[in-house]
Amino acid sequence: MTDLTARARAFARTMFAATLIAAVLGACGSATTTPAATAPAATTPGSTASASPSETPQSASPPTSPTPSASPSVTQEPDVPGGNTGGDIPDNAVFLTYHSAAGGFSIQYVEGWQVSTQPDGVVIKDKDSSETVVLVAASSDVAGYVSATDLPTLEAQAGFKLIKQDSVKVGSKTYVHLAYHLPAPPDPVTGKRVPATVDRYYVPGPGGLAIISLSTPDGIDNVDAFRQMIQSFAWT
Repeated sequence: MTDLTARARAFARTMFAATLIAAVLGACGSATTTPAATAPAATTPGSTASASPSETPQSASPPTSPTPSASPSVTQEPDVPGGNTGGDIPDNAVFLTYHSAAGGFSIQYVEGWQVSTQPDGVVIKDKDSSETVVLVAASSDVAGYVSATDLPTLEAQAGFKLIKQDSVKVGSKTYVHLAYHLPAPPDPVTGKRVPATVDRYYVPGPGGLAIISLSTPDGIDNVDAFRQMIQSFAWT
C-alpha cells in the first residue's frame, strides 16, 4: 500500500511537470510568431514614396515642338517650261546663236530663253535673267558718251547703284564697261522686281555702238555663261 501511494505521487509530479513545460512552450511559441509579409502602403496624394536610385521615376518634361527650321523665303515664281529655275544657268546649258540681219550682228544665248526682236536690237530673257543688245549711233568718244549720256540715264532709274566703271579686255578687244545693281523688270503677273546685277559693255562697230547688257539675279553665279555671251558677240 505504501509503495502504491509513492508511485501515484511520482506520477502526479511527472504529469504536473509535463503540463508546466507544455504551458511554457506554448507561451514562447505565441511570442515568436513570424511577421507576415506586408504589401506596400498605398501612396496618397501629397505623400512621398521612397525608392532605390535605380527606380527613381524620371520627371516627364512637357512635349516641345521642334524648332522651325528657317527656310529660305521664295522670291520667284516657278519658271516657265524651258527656263532656268532661279536664274541660274546650268553648266550643261546649250547655246544658240541669234543673227540680226537688220542690225548686222550676232550673239549667243541660252536655249529656251525668250527672244524678242526690237527695232534697235534684241531682248533675250529667262524670268529674271536677261541679255539685251541695243544699237545707238556711233560715237568717236565711247567713254565720253557713257559718262555724259548713258550713265545719267541709268542713274535716273529707281534702285540703280553703280558698282564700277572701267575698261575690260574681251578677246583681243577692249571695251568700256559698267557694273551696277538694278532690279529686274517687273514680273508681268505679280509685278515683283528681283534685285539684279548688270554687266554692260559698249562695243563700237560698223553698225554703230552696240550696248550689251547681261543681267542676273543677285546671288546667282552666271559668270562663265555671261563670259561666253559677250565673247560671242560679233559684227557681221
